[in-house]
Amino acid sequence: MRVPAARSPGERFRTLLVAGGRRTGRRAALYLDSTFAGLAISCDYPWAERVRRRGLRFFAELPWIRAEVLATPEAMGIAASYLSGRPEADTGRLAAIGASLGVPLVAAWAARDPRPRAVALLYGGGDLARLFEANLRESVPWSPLRRLTAQAFGRALAPVEPTRTAAAVAPRPLLVVGAVDDQWIPRDAVERLYRAAREPKRLVWLAGEHVRTRDAALLEILSDSVRVWLDAVMPGPATPG
Repeated sequence: MRVPAARSPGERFRTLLVAGGRRTGRRAALYLDSTFAGLAISCDYPWAERVRRRGLRFFAELPWIRAEVLATPEAMGIAASYLSGRPEADTGRLAAIGASLGVPLVAAWAARDPRPRAVALLYGGGDLARLFEANLRESVPWSPLRRLTAQAFGRALAPVEPTRTAAAVAPRPLLVVGAVDDQWIPRDAVERLYRAAREPKRLVWLAGEHVRTRDAALLEILSDSVRVWLDAVMPGPATPG
């Protein structure tokens, strides 16, 4: 969690719930631009390490993993409740940011929870079956089996399918950011997500590949782009008191 270091009595700040990639977890809030003045919270994915297991052990734990993935949007709501309950929080300026793996989870949460006033989905896409197929090339080289496996995973996670949930974000503003040369998120998956959403929405393409936490320059550009968008759709500061 990030809390403004300097604040006046009664001052309230924009609040962000941030969900990053599988290996980012609870550190996601730390990658926001250092100039960000507000509250931010991010949480670990309790199932992330189990996803990395191989062979029969992975398949044996699939029902547990699926249940935990589908429960994650509800857990985000609990985190948002904690964040909104802090005296520094301006609950009228709560935003949700999902990046990479966090995209379908944040979209599913925001679709059911009216509290986030703006939603940004970064480096993710719609059509989970398409995403699984694109990312299983090395582990499942035979294309017919890869397609069947991807379709099975897509059906299993249908409740958090972004093309089903993105439309429910409206009439709140939605930002979708994609990478031109993303090696993990196909361009057509980003476009499907954007088409599934309703106005007001904005699509931004950034140069380069999938965002990495060690790419400080790209993180700065991405963070600045989101901050400028948030300033436009969710202006502040709020009145103290």
